[in-house]
Amino acid sequence: MTKRTKLKTGKRWVVKVGSALLSNDGQGLDFDRMQTWVEQMSVLMADGVELCLVSSGAIAVGLKTLKIDKRPHDLPLLQAAAAIGQMG
Repeated sequence: MTKRTKLKTGKRWVVKVGSALLSNDGQGLDFDRMQTWVEQMSVLMADGVELCLVSSGAIAVGLKTLKIDKRPHDLPLLQAAAAIGQMG
């Protein structure tokens, strides 16, 4: 059985979506993209798949709060952005 076949037959999925997928190229959260995922997950749930969605988007929110347009590579700055983003 291939990994893809196992995925198709699985009835319980954990989906992790991080800031890189939630953000709109560093311009805040991409609500259109999120809506597409909600629609796709709704179809899976209607087919009997149990979903657990794990996400924070903390880095994306923190970068927007700090007015940083591009995602930095500097780890301390990413950690600071995540801390700020988790505060709301």
